[in-house]
Amino acid sequence: MPRFGSLCDTLDELSSGGFGAGRWGSLLSRLIQIIISVFLSYILTIWPVWSVLRCVLYTRSPDSNWALYFITGFIICEYPLGSMAKALPYRGFFMSTFHFAISMGAYIVFSINMSPIKTAYPWLVQLMGIDF
Repeated sequence: MPRFGSLCDTLDELSSGGFGAGRWGSLLSRLIQIIISVFLSYILTIWPVWSVLRCVLYTRSPDSNWALYFITGFIICEYPLGSMAKALPYRGFFMSTFHFAISMGAYIVFSINMSPIKTAYPWLVQLMGIDF
């Protein structure tokens, strides 16, 4: 988190016209924040995808209670993401929290419809040995 905080401080300075960027600093800062946020969304969503795939593996046995696994998976998935989101301060631009919102919502989305997992994270599906 400290390195990410210093990066955000640098982007805030760039946004205010620092580093000789002038009026283009704000646009450049927002563009970099959007790129970083999309990248972090992809990285952070690995955890919900792994949680959903793990629940799918557990519910394949005939005597399993799928609802119990998915509710437990939801709690195990959301608590670490929520803790990280709480630790990172809001910086006045929605992209500073966007990646956490996307990754936290991904568990619900992928629990309902798992087909996007195959296109977005095919390497994780292959690594876990799941065929759906």
